[in-house]
Amino acid sequence: METLGITNSDIIRFLLVFFRTGAVLFTAPIFGSKNIPPRVRIVLACTIAIVLTMSAVADRAEAAAIALNASLFAGNRLLVMAVIQEMFLGIAIGYTARLTFTAVQMAGQLVGMGMGFSMARIMDPSTRENVMLVAQYNTIVTTLIFLLIHGHHYVLMAISDSFSAIPLAGWRPSASLMEHLDNVFAGVFNTGLRIAIPVMGAGFLAKVGLAIIARTMPQMNVFIVGLPIQIAIGLLAMAVSLPFFVKMLHLMFASMNENMWIIFRQ
Repeated sequence: METLGITNSDIIRFLLVFFRTGAVLFTAPIFGSKNIPPRVRIVLACTIAIVLTMSAVADRAEAAAIALNASLFAGNRLLVMAVIQEMFLGIAIGYTARLTFTAVQMAGQLVGMGMGFSMARIMDPSTRENVMLVAQYNTIVTTLIFLLIHGHHYVLMAISDSFSAIPLAGWRPSASLMEHLDNVFAGVFNTGLRIAIPVMGAGFLAKVGLAIIARTMPQMNVFIVGLPIQIAIGLLAMAVSLPFFVKMLHLMFASMNENMWIIFRQ
């Protein structure tokens, strides 16, 4: 390979960049969707890795690559450990970005159950799982907003910037990072609940009203008229709270970008 101007150091550097990039693309939103064939994601990861290896990564990772090159002939243990580190770092970045979609889908599940859509499910093509109609609606809106604000560019920039902040084979998880990731996961439930509260509150008031009607007008069959009323009020509440939902999405995507940067700084 050295006759082609490619040294062992270049190969090791490319492999480490490829595994970090591939781990991000296989877990991040949009790129990690099951609609995209794995071969396409592998080719995309390989292309990005080649570009990064030939440009920004080359000088910053030279010392780490030379150290790994020296250890390659003594044994592959250090190289394997470096690959595992890069994969874990990529997974941490990708899942941090994906948690926004998880919060939105959880909010849709809560709203769907409150509206009586527990049995109305549809297959989510991005995850190949059966989800409620409201959860799928929230996912579609979130995906559109994510693309409109160029969120996929945030993910690509996070991949590139990660090499500026963390050199190859230089990531060491710390206790503060684990605490940060724990707070991020806990924030998913908090955010999902905040998104669902307006519609859940309207549904609760509808149930209270139906309970009052059932007590004051026993001759009315509340069980027959109750479900259509709950669905109608839920849909109306979703339409009224849509601007709030979109505003929350913008805040969540801004927080997503900040959370990825916190991983680099740990």
